[in-house]
Amino acid sequence: MATLRKINNKYYVRMRLSGGKEKTISTGTGNRREAERKLKLVQDNLFLLKAGLKSEAELEALELQDAKSRFIKDRQLNGLRKTTIDSYKLSLDNLISVNSSSTPVSFLTKNHIKRMVEKLKAKKLKDSTINIRTRSVNAFTKWLLTEGYILQSLSIPLIRVDDPLPKFLTPGELDALYEQKMNPKMFSTFKVFEGLGIRLSELQYSQLKGNFIVIPAEYSKSRRDRMVPIAEDLKYHYRIAMDHPYKPHSITRAFRRYADNVDPPIEKTLHSMRHTYALRALQTTKNIVAVKELLGHSDIKTTMIYTKFPPEYITEMLKVDPPENVDAVVAQA
Repeated sequence: MATLRKINNKYYVRMRLSGGKEKTISTGTGNRREAERKLKLVQDNLFLLKAGLKSEAELEALELQDAKSRFIKDRQLNGLRKTTIDSYKLSLDNLISVNSSSTPVSFLTKNHIKRMVEKLKAKKLKDSTINIRTRSVNAFTKWLLTEGYILQSLSIPLIRVDDPLPKFLTPGELDALYEQKMNPKMFSTFKVFEGLGIRLSELQYSQLKGNFIVIPAEYSKSRRDRMVPIAEDLKYHYRIAMDHPYKPHSITRAFRRYADNVDPPIEKTLHSMRHTYALRALQTTKNIVAVKELLGHSDIKTTMIYTKFPPEYITEMLKVDPPENVDAVVAQA
């Protein structure tokens, strides 16, 4: 049985467990209607307890470390990519490191999460990186609320950051990069990323089928098969790159090393290859939907960032050819 009780203008849920034990949980609100909504969550959990579908330990004091394990298992069952799962694990480890693995999740407050953010700031992490960790923790607390482990939202706002334009590589920068002394396999690997615009993690799982490179759904961020057309001359480089392909971290380290050797150094990352591909595709097709499909974006809002460049600027900077008909590409993608 669970009932509401008001103490110092705040409502609390008082519930009776087996053996005559009582537990009181703050609803965090003085609003009767909101408190009643949270009371219903507790009553639903008590029903599951009596039906044997939830243990008393779960209802009473689920600890942060155990909650993390259950959340990760839930995300895995939902078919999220390994990279996403790893990001969740890292973020929740950050949360645990500044609090305690044995902290009951029912005791969590926004201050516990803010403490994590402050610790990450002290480590001089980029605001964008801190926001990624915060999003993951917000998703975790939303799951806790949905599952009835907590009674109020603990999501905190992200750090406000500038919205910079995508960094692309000019023909001159690409030429300077390829002029570096590198082994043929790494050269071909860079050429593939430039010519296909695929994500770093997608190369090793990609497949050559006719005139298309296929990214299987399980390795694609959009969770569906993606088909990217490949030019005949690029197939040569693709076959070299895919003969025991380099691990992602080896490719990014090599890119940084060669980019730093350029005079002046290229202050961009391997991901700039993807931005370069996207801008070329947008300029040659004039079709934002086609570019969305080629890049594998799940939301066209993500693709729209490339439209912020004046077309004349991209034409001049990238020396792009006139538009082509890409109806077939859209159909395949």
